Amino acid sequence: MGGVSQRVVLDTSVLVGGMDLGRDGWEAAVTAVTYAELEYGVSIPALEPAERAIRQQRLNQIRTLFGPGLPFDDSAASSYGLITSFVLESGRQVRGCVPDLMIAAIAHAHGAALATNDKADLVPLEPLVRIITPTIPATANPESSVTEPADPT
Repeated sequence: MGGVSQRVVLDTSVLVGGMDLGRDGWEAAVTAVTYAELEYGVSIPALEPAERAIRQQRLNQIRTLFGPGLPFDDSAASSYGLITSFVLESGRQVRGCVPDLMIAAIAHAHGAALATNDKADLVPLEPLVRIITPTIPATANPESSVTEPADPT
């Protein structure tokens, strides 16, 4: 079923969590920050070779599907300042969640929603960025699951 396209930035947690990346009705994008996090996940020295190969294959699929990541540019930097202000005003710390906030800033700069499995960490941002939480069926495994957004509109 084809629907109205919704601009959505996919957070790293969604990409590694087994989401169906061809979600109908979403004009989905990935950020350069997400690619950096995924590259880090492939490069961890303690990984077993089989796990490294699985992660590399997934990263290659994501790059093929989405192409270049949306950059953290001047517009995103301005959004980052606004977003970190919201986080600090809510009494939370910025330290420890900088990549997530940078991804949210890129979404904000592009007028896109943010699909994440880490909604609790990003709740203070909802006045600025629409947060979508995909759900993963209980029978799904991360390599083949299909998910639906909690709120597709």
